[in-house]
Amino acid sequence: MADKRILKISYTANVKDGEIYDTTDEKKAREKGIYNEKRIYSPLTVILGENQVIEGLDKALEDMKKGEEKKVTISPEKAYGVRDSNLVRLVSLGEFKKKNITPIPGMPVELDGQHARIQTVSGGRVRVDFNHELAGKTVVFDVKVEDEAKTKKKKIDYIIERSFNSTEDFKVETIKDDVRIELPEKVYKDKNLLIRKASLSAELFKYLGVGDVVYTETWSNPQKTKEGGS
Repeated sequence: MADKRILKISYTANVKDGEIYDTTDEKKAREKGIYNEKRIYSPLTVILGENQVIEGLDKALEDMKKGEEKKVTISPEKAYGVRDSNLVRLVSLGEFKKKNITPIPGMPVELDGQHARIQTVSGGRVRVDFNHELAGKTVVFDVKVEDEAKTKKKKIDYIIERSFNSTEDFKVETIKDDVRIELPEKVYKDKNLLIRKASLSAELFKYLGVGDVVYTETWSNPQKTKEGGS
């Protein structure tokens, strides 16, 4: 198993000579009108060489150390790909009606499990572009390596963050090759808890070569808590 570098990076990305389209900085996202309330704005954990960021950025990060900042210009081939005319298709308006969708130019949609964007609507036909919206664009990243996980404990914490967005109140213990993780009560109501645990386990197996991963959950009886406080 190759020893992968695990970094925490902050960045702001813009189309060359154009607008910012992504950032880990909440203040900047609000200023530029790209703030997404469903997103957590904080440094991003990246496992190098695993296609977790675009190829050109991944390559640039290989030579960067903790605290280093760099401006990286990335060609379409190493970013979101070149535009492919074969990925622009005409779809019957009836297909959208079946899904109770009223297509509007510029609208993002998902068809057959693929993300796309409506270009035009005319004569009962809808022109749909399955290219990435930044395909064909040269992009520029202002990136900084905020930290790097060097110890096994820190690497585990970073990988937990990838699945749960936080390590707050998680208790982690390593016993030989096994990892025991006590989950905080705040994650119990997450409907995706099983998926998150499966994802975390898979990454711990793949990147750290751990043995077993054991999860502990303690469900407190709310009635007992009431009685104890009365």
